[in-house]
Amino acid sequence: MQFYNRVAYHDYEGISLDRDERERIVASLGNKKCLILRNHGLLTVGQTVAEAFFYMYYLNKACEIQVNVLSSNAKVIIPPPEICEHTARQFEGSFRNINQEFQTLWEANRRLLDRLDSSYSDILPRNLF
Repeated sequence: MQFYNRVAYHDYEGISLDRDERERIVASLGNKKCLILRNHGLLTVGQTVAEAFFYMYYLNKACEIQVNVLSSNAKVIIPPPEICEHTARQFEGSFRNINQEFQTLWEANRRLLDRLDSSYSDILPRNLF
């Protein structure tokens, strides 16, 4: 419910190599932070790398959950639109300091990545993060 009415969509145009597609992607994104590139993948934006990562992590999880639910062949029960919107707003207001939440998740995942394989840091400047 976190992403209810908060995800934009962009129709598939082939491999995204054409420079003129970027304007259409930006137009498709509009004022949202999450974009599903149909038949292509996910795209998220934020004011920081940590914020974009936060949205990507949870959008990807939401997609995984939806695929699992739909593949179960069980009846999908979707709450009424007003409940969905209320829940999405609760997510937006649930963090006292959302930037700190973004940063906390980002730093935890950086520590995990550093433990698994820190070689990425050899090619990326530390101040990027």
